[in-house]
Formats: sequence, structure tokens, C-alpha cells
Amino acid sequence: MYKEYKPNILLAPYVETYWVYDANQNCQQTVRVLPDGCVDILFNCTEGDDSNIEPFVPHIIGAMTFFSDVKYDKNARIIGVRFRPCAIAAFTKVPISEFTNDKVDTRLFQSLFSDFISEQLFERKSEVEQIHYIENYLLNKFGNLYGIDKQIVGAVKHIQSTKGLIPINDLLNSICLCQRQFERKFKDLTGVSPKMFSAITRFAETKDYLKNHTNKSLFSTALECGYFDHSHLIRDFKRFGGTLPQR
Repeated sequence: MYKEYKPNILLAPYVETYWVYDANQNCQQTVRVLPDGCVDILFNCTEGDDSNIEPFVPHIIGAMTFFSDVKYDKNARIIGVRFRPCAIAAFTKVPISEFTNDKVDTRLFQSLFSDFISEQLFERKSEVEQIHYIENYLLNKFGNLYGIDKQIVGAVKHIQSTKGLIPINDLLNSICLCQRQFERKFKDLTGVSPKMFSAITRFAETKDYLKNHTNKSLFSTALECGYFDHSHLIRDFKRFGGTLPQR
């Protein structure tokens, strides 16, 4: 079972959602995770679990550039904090690009959640209590937030509002940075390049479009969603979703 919880209004500009995956099954489950341009903090709240994610210790799950099949134990319960693109940079000075396509124990560096007391999370038995404990930790960080480059935040929002279709040169014309500076800063704050973020955004929008327009052909869908043709759409679905768009 997968559930989401809204963040405190103060955290809403930074946290998109808290999510809980509770397997509660008779056998091991495999879940396909798709790229979404976000960075997550993940907590394995499964007592006695022998996976490679130590229970109750926060791990950063970096921005993804391809799909991933994640295997969960039959009794697994996972809590995640999904940060909005760029937003986790307000809590850490470590370039977000260091976590791209990776899972990192936060104790390995002096940054966000490095002083998190995992034992106190363990003592809270319900998922709601555990989410509140995580949220209070984030709220206590508010006095020491780092500034985020507003030009990059604006570029991210522009890509999202245009569904990934705005040309990168158009973004450059609206900010006072050369291409090299822009791409470096963008990657440091989001974990991916502007081109990759645009492609992931377009893929996500196309996936939703197909769900709501099941009678549309792939060719017309491709043109409607900004692809050159349906072969480019199929290529992105194989890369980001690991499947064909018809599925």
C-alpha cells in the first residue's frame, strides 16, 4: 500500500510530500520507480530487516535519470520525504549532483540529517508519529537554511510550466549567466542537467496525457507532447519507464 501525507505549510515550498510504502504482503515485492526530477530522503522502518538500507537511518536518494526496480521485503515499511526540485539545497551545501542515481547514507557527510537521532524514530511506532518526528527535525532547521539561486529556481519552474518544452536557449536569454555557468549551477541544485530535467518533465507529462487520452495514436500523442515523432517518444519511455508507451 502506498500513501502520501501533506507537509506542514511552512515546509510546503520545500517538501512536495511525505510518502509511505507498506508492503504487508506474503512475499517479496518489486516496485518500479520512475524519474521525477526530485530528491528523496528515505527511512527503512522495517524492524529486523536485512536489506542494504539500515533500518531507521536516513538515506538520500538522488535524482534519477532512468527507471529503477526496487525489491522490498514482504513486511517492508518505508517512509520517504520527497523534496521539490532544488529545494533540498536549502538544507545542505553538498552539490546535489553528487547523489544522482545513487543512494547515500547521510552519516557519510556533514550535511542534512547527519545529526538525526535514528533511535528516537525507532521509538515511535505509528507511521504518523514517525512522519511528525521527521517533520519536526526539518522545521528545527529553519533558522539555518541556505539561500537557493533564484534564477535556477525560476528556470526549473519555467521548464515545469511549459511541460519540458521550452528550448534551453530561451532559458539562457532570460537569465544573466553563460551556458556553462547555468548548466553547472542547475546540475548542482537539481542533480541533473537542464536538458535531462526537461526530458524527464516531458516524459512525466506524456505519461499522464496517455492515461487521459487512451484513444489517441502514438503519433498524434508524440506531436501533442512536443516530440519530433513517435519513435522519440518510444525511446524516452524505454529509458525512463522501462516499457513501451502502450503499456
